[in-house]
Amino acid sequence: MKKVYLMALAALFGSASMAQVSVTFQVDMNGETVSPNGVHVAGDWQDGLPGEDTNAGDWTADANMMSDVDADGIYELTVILPAGEYQFKFINDNAWGADETVPAINQTGISQNRFFVISDWHASNGGLTLPAVEFGGTAAAGQAAVRFTVDMDDAMIDEDGVHVAGNFSSPQFEPAVSKMFSSGDGQYVFVASVDENSTVTYKYTNGDTYAGVEWDGENPPAECTDGLDRTVDVTTEDVNTGLVCFEQCGPCTQPVSVTFRVNMELETVSENGVHVAGSWQEEAGFSADWQPGESTMTDDDADGIYELTVIIPPGTYQFKYVNGNDWGFDEGVPTACNVDNNREFELLEGEPIVLTNCFGQCSEECPVNPDPAAITFFVDMNAETISADGVFLIGNFTDPNWQDGAILMSDDDADGIYEASAVVSGSAEFNYKFVNGIPVAGEFGNEEFNGNTEQLECNVPSGNPNGWNRVHVRSGEPEELGFVFGTCNSILSTTDLELGNVAIYPNPSDGLSFIELENPNNHTLRMNIVDITGKTVTENMVINTNRYQINTTNLNSGLYFLNIVNERSETAVYKLMVK
Repeated sequence: MKKVYLMALAALFGSASMAQVSVTFQVDMNGETVSPNGVHVAGDWQDGLPGEDTNAGDWTADANMMSDVDADGIYELTVILPAGEYQFKFINDNAWGADETVPAINQTGISQNRFFVISDWHASNGGLTLPAVEFGGTAAAGQAAVRFTVDMDDAMIDEDGVHVAGNFSSPQFEPAVSKMFSSGDGQYVFVASVDENSTVTYKYTNGDTYAGVEWDGENPPAECTDGLDRTVDVTTEDVNTGLVCFEQCGPCTQPVSVTFRVNMELETVSENGVHVAGSWQEEAGFSADWQPGESTMTDDDADGIYELTVIIPPGTYQFKYVNGNDWGFDEGVPTACNVDNNREFELLEGEPIVLTNCFGQCSEECPVNPDPAAITFFVDMNAETISADGVFLIGNFTDPNWQDGAILMSDDDADGIYEASAVVSGSAEFNYKFVNGIPVAGEFGNEEFNGNTEQLECNVPSGNPNGWNRVHVRSGEPEELGFVFGTCNSILSTTDLELGNVAIYPNPSDGLSFIELENPNNHTLRMNIVDITGKTVTENMVINTNRYQINTTNLNSGLYFLNIVNERSETAVYKLMVK
């Protein structure tokens, strides 16, 4: 794998980039209880390390142990790598789970890892030694972290990459030393460890020399420079300089205001407050995207609606509301407004927007939730090898949440069908799934639909890259749900109404669909169409033929339920997706 990567580097940067460079990792473990298994460092640079007697692949936790030869509490490891961009984390042990939580200011912007970039300058000047950051910290002891972010969207990137030159590097103001990491969307980042109570001066360069420095030959604007360089004052706190456009004081496009408003009237508001997190946070000046504890919303007029207004560049963004200040307390976004398990909005230049939602709902107003009711879940495991730990039920209703509140299912009659009951309250729509073995947060190998790449009619995105969740809209009455493990095949009769063979096509609908049914008992049939919030959008449609046309042109995209009722109030329910 590394050979292919090296070939790509050679094609991009020439043969000079093939040089092998000494890179020294350092981590300060003073104040930590060091594991008897030692301190390790892992990343996407481990596979095929030159001179290493190991066949370990990338991100192998126990392959690269660090040492503290002079017993000063700072552990080190030196490896030889080709020029390029890399990610890594420190581990106080030899297994994942003991890895550090990387502070947001040190993350790549596309992952929760640390990063570094080896330039051709390092190959010719003794290698690269990374700062001795504190384990789980932002900078070396007695120093603060400064995060630089530049948007090069309006520039043609030099083949030598984007750099930041300043008085924080050694040697100072040498642009080739501080090559920036590409964090996507034309943005580049670099994090420096600097002395506290100091002033950092810097400029961005397109390339590794001053030939590509911003404002070259011109007087830079006084509003964001000292007449020559950009500056930032550092006290004892870390500093995020914020996203700026190359050769500009602000973003590349004129920023626009976005007001988030969430109605919490159906929720018990957390003592930690209400927050909103998303892919826009770094643009708004927060430490990084998707930080649920940073963007606090307020309810100044005590009407149960919490608000936050930010100024960000135009673009398409995703977000979620959080009843608290950490993940696990975020809302479940309903199918009809769910994009990759989040909400999404598009912001156009010059057009401020206000986004209003009920927490956990697509609508602005909070619908009346169905009454709490007991739901009995069944899963057919006859095609599976049952784990010795048993079969479990998890969902966004299990207390405290998902894997941590897993419910053990039972098979008292040994027929291979496992059963569990739970009282479900709150929103009409909820998500759940079955697990063959003990569920573990962050590990999805024994959960059904793990690795499935195609969304099925009974599923919604699960929020992890490995699987899907089942979705159900409850009625507020006791119900039974039963399926074959890992499929959408029901093992229960879902209807009291005999209609014979039923077909709905096309499904999903793109404006017009048909339902065909036999109706062997010649019932008088009426059909209502209900959305996932329980709202009836079309009602009392008389079905007096075996083939009935359904017009969906006036329906929003999402999941709907066709409720067919006869003269004796017997009901059959079918799902219809609308594109």
